[in-house]
Amino acid sequence: MTLFGYSLAVLTVFSKLNKTQKALLALVLILPAPLLGVSSSLYLQSTFNVMSQEIQIGKVIWAFAKIWLMLLPVVWLLCVDKGKLSWSSTNKKGILAGLLWSIPVSIVLLGAYWLAKGGTFIDPEATKTIEELGIATPAKFLIFASTMSFGNSLMEEYVWRWFVFSKFKVLVGVWPAIVLSAFFFTVHHVVILWNFGSIWLVLAGTAALLTGGIIWGHLYNKYNSIWPGWICHVAADAAIMWVTWQILTKN
Repeated sequence: MTLFGYSLAVLTVFSKLNKTQKALLALVLILPAPLLGVSSSLYLQSTFNVMSQEIQIGKVIWAFAKIWLMLLPVVWLLCVDKGKLSWSSTNKKGILAGLLWSIPVSIVLLGAYWLAKGGTFIDPEATKTIEELGIATPAKFLIFASTMSFGNSLMEEYVWRWFVFSKFKVLVGVWPAIVLSAFFFTVHHVVILWNFGSIWLVLAGTAALLTGGIIWGHLYNKYNSIWPGWICHVAADAAIMWVTWQILTKN
């Protein structure tokens, strides 16, 4: 049997589970991926050669984790839950809610960082870490900031607010699901924050991310769409990118 055939056979078995079992298994399969990917990228420095090119094992694991996060939910929907794809449409109220929530969420994130850094947005300690990402020039930073603010935030809403929240909702109900999906969304970000400064930044950033995750989960549950939360998420990421640029330019 080919790998594709074996995968289909496994998915067929999964599709015969009851709703609770499906939800639990889906969470087991997806929740470790972001933490594994981020941790490997930051701490697994071993390399191997491919066509005279050194490739970092941690980066490869990170890439596979990203692919897993993007593919598993849609494969699960189609092959296990036997559902249909949709654009997660919303209405004007949902869009307005996303825009309105953008203001306090962005203020919370900026305020948390400002307080953690003792009343400044400038952080010499984080400059080296940011420069190692290769985004120190305006053009590269613009590409990075746009990708993170629009693309990565959309992927996170798709994974955490649609897929993870919906599975937790089956197991524990609406509000526990909102809190749990926000908690697991925050966990791998804590590992990232740990590399950018003091314990105060980690604590403040964790509180801000958890708050944002809860708000976005609430928006998804209320409007049954990822777009209100995504609008707010874009604003939050844009605020973070603004701080990052201040650090790089030391303004």
